[in-house]
Order: sequence, then structure tokens, then C-alpha cells
Amino acid sequence: MNSNFKFKDDKILKPITILTLLYSALMFIKYIGNIVGHLFSSHSPLMPEYLHNYVAFPSYVLVPFFAILIFLCIRTLSTKLYNAKLVYVLSGLALLFYMFQWQIYQWILSFNPYNS
Repeated sequence: MNSNFKFKDDKILKPITILTLLYSALMFIKYIGNIVGHLFSSHSPLMPEYLHNYVAFPSYVLVPFFAILIFLCIRTLSTKLYNAKLVYVLSGLALLFYMFQWQIYQWILSFNPYNS
């Protein structure tokens, strides 16, 4: 067994940061597409005007969250100063979102101001 393995080594932190960046970028694109899809969908006169905002509201909250994650990951990769605490917090947030995505989505939807 190699005793030189450390969790604060750049060889460990860089791939974790890249994986977090890729996941965050995919989720950012997904929720931006969700917003754009609801805004440009066909509007029926029988449907209320606020319906597309009601459906897209969780995306309004999650897009800035993933934008901040992307910004912090890119900043960490560009400066090559891998702060272990920051990298593990960012990857932990992305992992928690991955595991509890539906519960977080429903929780955000419960605070929807477009609720009738």
C-alpha cells in the first residue's frame, strides 16, 4: 500500500473539479432549455398566462445555483489553486443535488409565487 496518497493532492482535486464542472454545466443547460422551452411554447387562450412561469419557476432558482458552481469550478481550474475545502464543498453540493434532485425540485415548487 502506498502511503503517499493524500486527499488534498492536486491529482485528486483536479478530476473532482472537472467532474463537478461537467455535471454543473449539463444541469445548467438542462434548466436553461427548460426555461426557454416553456417561454416559447405555444400559448393557448384557454390556459392561464402565468402557467409557463409556474412550471419554469424551479428552473429560475436552479439556474443561478449552477451558474455559481460553474463559475467557482472554472476559477479553481484556471488559477490552479485547488483549495481542498472548496473543491469538496462544490462536489458535495453537486452530489447532494444529484441524489435528492426530485425532493429539491418539489421543495422549490412549494414556494412557487405563481401558485393560484
